[in-house]
Amino acid sequence: MMEICDRNPNNERSLSRRMFLKVGGWLVMAAGMLRIPGISLAQGKPEVISGNVRFPGKAGTVGGYLSRPAGTGPFPAVIVIHENRGVTEYIQDVTKNLAHEGYVGLSVNLVSRSLGPDYPGGSDEAMKALGQLSDADAMADLDAGMAYLQKQPVVFTNSIGCMGFCMGGRFSLLFAEHNKDLKAAVVFYGRTINKINPLQPKSPLDLAPEMAAPLLGNYGAADAGIPVDSVKQLEEALRKNNKTFDIKVYPEAKHAFHRQGPNYHAEAAKDAWKRSIDWLAKYLKKG
Repeated sequence: MMEICDRNPNNERSLSRRMFLKVGGWLVMAAGMLRIPGISLAQGKPEVISGNVRFPGKAGTVGGYLSRPAGTGPFPAVIVIHENRGVTEYIQDVTKNLAHEGYVGLSVNLVSRSLGPDYPGGSDEAMKALGQLSDADAMADLDAGMAYLQKQPVVFTNSIGCMGFCMGGRFSLLFAEHNKDLKAAVVFYGRTINKINPLQPKSPLDLAPEMAAPLLGNYGAADAGIPVDSVKQLEEALRKNNKTFDIKVYPEAKHAFHRQGPNYHAEAAKDAWKRSIDWLAKYLKKG
């Protein structure tokens, strides 16, 4: 036990409480840093402040999970676009780790319209609601997230990018074509060609000529849901239209290779995260 020289009972209680809070904060931060496989965080990364937020949207209040460096900023920002199960612990960890890299991360809760702005991810209800979400409504809620970030004093308003996973990877492609304020986009295994669905009238491939943001893509050759040929078609369309992009296909990686689970691929996850951080730094931390 640490000896406290000042024997004033009030001071002793105060010091003990401060020490408890500080140690507790370190432990919480360390736990958050270790959750995502494939992400190695060096010592000296900034502490972060994280929590739920709300902001106005086209159809009502939109919820989100925000994490930012503890300093005053301003910092560049990244909109994190979640998978088809909502804002899960994994997505929160991605958002926090972006904050450790010096970004204000905001995961927009895309079930806000149907289940409420504070509805947690990970449930079958969230998955069902997201299956009924149209592209137009998703883009409107992501636009609301962009507008919210642009109003924050802690954010560089002209240095905002996005990063999406699975369903969110497809939305990241669409958002890079939709919102001209976006300065960089990262896609983890986002579908490039739609199945027949009236809620998804256009494929990302069809909209490639409208791509505004520099695009980084991370895909798996063993992804049963996203054929490699469709990724190659996207590359060809981007090249034909003189877009800035870098797409890598990992030979043995399956869908969702970055998230802990049966398809997790350590080598691909680590490399894709490093590529993503380098890409964001190149386009969001210029100057």
